[in-house]
Amino acid sequence: MSRERTNTGGSSSAAGIPAVASLRERTNTGGSMRSVESQDLESVRLMSPRRYSNNLAPSPLSKNSMSNVATRRRRIVDWIQTQYIPKAFTRQKTQVVPWVTGLDRVVFGSTSAAEAVTIAGIQPPRYLWYMISGFLCDILQFTFDFFLYHAFKVNDASLCWALSFFISIVFRHTSHRYLVFGDYIGGYWASLIRMYAGYSIIIVLSTIFNALVTKVWHISHGIAWVSTLLWTGIANYFILKKIWSFGGSSSGTPVSQNRV
Repeated sequence: MSRERTNTGGSSSAAGIPAVASLRERTNTGGSMRSVESQDLESVRLMSPRRYSNNLAPSPLSKNSMSNVATRRRRIVDWIQTQYIPKAFTRQKTQVVPWVTGLDRVVFGSTSAAEAVTIAGIQPPRYLWYMISGFLCDILQFTFDFFLYHAFKVNDASLCWALSFFISIVFRHTSHRYLVFGDYIGGYWASLIRMYAGYSIIIVLSTIFNALVTKVWHISHGIAWVSTLLWTGIANYFILKKIWSFGGSSSGTPVSQNRV
């Protein structure tokens, strides 16, 4: 009886071996499935947009390059402001007079050159800075007019004037901020919209004048452009002087008010 029981137990244990083996196979199969799934998840994670967005993040090298540009610009401004007039050309023989002062307030602050910059101890009038700013933007407008007429074949001189003047207002807005009128009142976009609104009447009147000169009096494109530019430049100054400070005042303070 005991032998039969022993044999029976042995047979049962022998029968259990395939069960254990099948269990191991299931476990190994499940492990292989989990390993395949983990590999798929890893590949998805590596190909996710987050990985690419991390690559687009600013690197330390770009930050260092920006800081280097700012440092270089600061050095240039400091060098300009440390250049002095020779004492032989100044009335004050005991005191050095710099060629330029206040440039740092324009480049790194919110003040205009008309309010802060002195040249050889003299503060130029605001209208002189407006003429400089306007002259630079007039060259840009002439470039736009030239390309419209020759490259894009816009043969209407008055249309070339209107389009080039309209485009140049964006650049005039920035140039006048740094050279003439100071910081934007109400922010950049609000100030730009006011400038376009103020210039709208001049754009219409100057376009009509240009059309009259070219189509009725049959004056050439170039001469009509210059003649239109002359009177609009003067009118624009008084318009800008009024609309720039509309709703507030510029943050800059004239140099004369800073002196004791």
